[in-house]
Amino acid sequence: MKTQTHSIQVQNVKRSFKSVKKEEGWRGTIKLLTNPEYIVHEALKGVSFTIESGEFVGLIGANGAGKTTLLKILSGLIPPTSGEATVLGFTPFERKLAYRKQISLVMGQKAQLWWDLPALEAFDLLRALYQIPRDVYKQRVDELTELLDVTKLLNTQIRRLSLGERMKMEVIGAILHLPKVIFLDEPTIGLDVLAAQKLRGFLKTHNQKEGATIILTSHNMDDISELCKRILLIKEGELIYDGEAKKLGKHDECQMSVKLMSEVAISELAQVLAINESQIQKDEEDPTTYLFTISRPKLTEYFQILMQKYQVADIGIHEASLERIIQQIYQN
Repeated sequence: MKTQTHSIQVQNVKRSFKSVKKEEGWRGTIKLLTNPEYIVHEALKGVSFTIESGEFVGLIGANGAGKTTLLKILSGLIPPTSGEATVLGFTPFERKLAYRKQISLVMGQKAQLWWDLPALEAFDLLRALYQIPRDVYKQRVDELTELLDVTKLLNTQIRRLSLGERMKMEVIGAILHLPKVIFLDEPTIGLDVLAAQKLRGFLKTHNQKEGATIILTSHNMDDISELCKRILLIKEGELIYDGEAKKLGKHDECQMSVKLMSEVAISELAQVLAINESQIQKDEEDPTTYLFTISRPKLTEYFQILMQKYQVADIGIHEASLERIIQQIYQN
């Protein structure tokens, strides 16, 4: 094992996948068998960063950006094509027992507990695998199931639980052995608002209490905003931002929500205010309410223009959302 001050260190990690190009018709089939042509897809293009012990980091990006590939490399499921990744001083893909006992991976779209077993029996199997003393195990199960409000479901088969209930059980199973590093891939996917909020509160408490290093990927910006002080933003396999979430946007930028008496085309509003259409969003539930992303010095000017041109029913000013900031980065 290598001596290392960082909990996680990634240096110029690249990962490419090769697939066979298939042409149409019987000629394509023959070519596929005799002289196949390959297409190389670069999932990661030289990603580098370090994470200190106890950090709660958000890993975000569009579908196909390379987030899950990076988590699979760090958890040891696949090796990098080139570069070096170390977690707790271990090389993940070597999958040493001492390493596997100190990490955990939760994937929201993949079940890891045994579906045909009641949750309590699945947990007991994990206890045996990780050699957790029975008294310690019982105390942890009681505490974790109470915190997530699933104590009454312990004797129910995993496959009979709702998605939200199953995800809570998956998280409990993942942290029973108190891993030092936890990888969470879309843990709140498909959960209702209350279940997602409960799970976020639990993860935040666990991070603060146990000091575990956590990397979270999510398309739910509430997950990132509430849990992660630091974010890693990946676009097309490249790390384009590494820092505090609050420093991601422009400091003088804010959002102005305006409710008009009648619906107006976004193109018309953009022309009237002389701004880009990408700076305007229409409320999905109310087509007469618009959200403008603008600089604070322009607030009074834009408000006066809108008042002169349209009948304004209501107006509000608030900070630009993390989701909107990231959307603008991708559009640019």
